[in-house]
Amino acid sequence: MKRFVVFGLLCLIGLPAAADVSVRIVDYPTSVLQYSPVFVTGRIENHGSSPVLVPASNSTSNRWFVETGRTAESLSEQRRFDSATTSSELVWLKPGESVFFVEDIGFWLWIDGLGRYFIRAGLQSNGECLYQPRGDEKFPLKVLAKHPGLAFGTYECWSGHELSEIVSIDVVEPDLAVDREALQYLESPDPPGFCCGKSRFDLTLQFGAPYLLERFPTSHYTYVGSFYAGQNTPASLQRLLDLQPNHPLNPYTRMSRALSLINSGRGEEVSFETLDIPSALKDYLVQEKVAQEKREKRAVSQRTPLSKKKAP
Repeated sequence: MKRFVVFGLLCLIGLPAAADVSVRIVDYPTSVLQYSPVFVTGRIENHGSSPVLVPASNSTSNRWFVETGRTAESLSEQRRFDSATTSSELVWLKPGESVFFVEDIGFWLWIDGLGRYFIRAGLQSNGECLYQPRGDEKFPLKVLAKHPGLAFGTYECWSGHELSEIVSIDVVEPDLAVDREALQYLESPDPPGFCCGKSRFDLTLQFGAPYLLERFPTSHYTYVGSFYAGQNTPASLQRLLDLQPNHPLNPYTRMSRALSLINSGRGEEVSFETLDIPSALKDYLVQEKVAQEKREKRAVSQRTPLSKKKAP
């Protein structure tokens, strides 16, 4: 399952200090068909009076996270990666600034069947973060430890444990005949695309995508299978948009296509004014475009010979 979890570093100068940081879920579906992607968009915002360095990773001990559960009292974090290290993916936020993250949690809502699920996002950090300033970034950070031979140091960062509000998402059965037939085909003992059973139904969808496209071109499950099987290239995602132009997942496919263009250095092809997606997803893409432009500028600078850099 692909994950759309990429952050932009905001290079803003200020003094590190305690900050009032919040986490909110700003975009999510209230109802989805069984075995669908479920994109949740979170926003981390600095409400304090001082700039702050916050984690921008979900695979380390200092991280943002998403919890799911069958009841609001039984929420637990769902992670595919475990690490005891501190985060080297950080974002520098001045007062009023935000950073967005997008996570596909569909896999965690497939395992336990139909019904209502409760979702919450959060951010946690112990205040000690590995960090490597890049390019022209000159933050007045408090160094807690240096590591000889490594480019990283341990810096003082935001410390705390913040949780968002709890929202709910209903996972329902398909009501269209074509979707029920496609799902029965995938769940049968030996369809041509079958591989992995219900425990890894995302792979079943991927391998079954060509057969679904041949037999059920208008089905929701053909769309989902093609989404996961298409490697998220701009061309494959555009074919999906053309195949089912009115599909309810199209805003997220448009976002994924725009993100693919941005990350491949073709961000100029993305027209944010005409992009038909929720505003939170648009803010996320703008953030990623800025981050990619900084990475490209840094790469050019690193390739430039020192003699040329010093030339008048």
